[in-house]
Amino acid sequence: MPKIAEYEYRVQPLDVDFNESIRLTQMIGYLLHAAGRNADANGFGVQQLQRQGTTWVASRLALEMYRYPKTNELFRIETWIEDYGRVFTNRNFKLTDASGTMIGAGSSIWCMMDMNERKAVDLSLTDCSQFVTGIPCLIKKAARVPALSGEPVSRHRVKYSDIDFNRHTNSMKYIEWMTDLFPLELYQQREVRRIDINYVNEVLFGEKVDIVREQQKPDGCLFEMRRDTAIICRASMQFDGCFDLMENK
Repeated sequence: MPKIAEYEYRVQPLDVDFNESIRLTQMIGYLLHAAGRNADANGFGVQQLQRQGTTWVASRLALEMYRYPKTNELFRIETWIEDYGRVFTNRNFKLTDASGTMIGAGSSIWCMMDMNERKAVDLSLTDCSQFVTGIPCLIKKAARVPALSGEPVSRHRVKYSDIDFNRHTNSMKYIEWMTDLFPLELYQQREVRRIDINYVNEVLFGEKVDIVREQQKPDGCLFEMRRDTAIICRASMQFDGCFDLMENK
């Protein structure tokens, strides 16, 4: 199996928003699907790992989009493993349109989790060296997002539709909760250019998540999700231009 895998996708009508552009959550969903396909082909996909009582869990993720593909448009995702250490492995992505023009790129950090003990597995016990490329990501790596001290602007109770096969909140749901906090008018004028998200703790069915949002820059916001005093995740979302949330309240 090639160290750099390429997969072709077509944007489905259910993937797009009112601009007929693929939604951010769906775009990241395709990235994770490509990562899963490549892991399956190389023998360490989720189904293989779950038979051993382990699974993959995202730790950090970054995506930059220069253009969002439209309804029924073909696009391709290349993905490869840059390196891996005792706890974390780095997987990168390149997105191109049908003409081969790069429309986006991504960076992700993963750990392998013991599903019973809910803690990280030592990756040095698994020989993945044959799949490592050493090829760096095409954007700035997924960044550490700073802590916030503000008050929550929203609260979400985790429901059945939020839970994935790992029996915790699906990673896309955090992004969905964040994007839903912006007014529709903003999406009529702006697009998300980059998102960085740090996953800190898992959230289970029935738990309540408080969401803090602060606009610290003219073109972006920071987010922090909390369960009581525990930090669930932090994120940074940058748009393709300046905006003022106070104007659209």
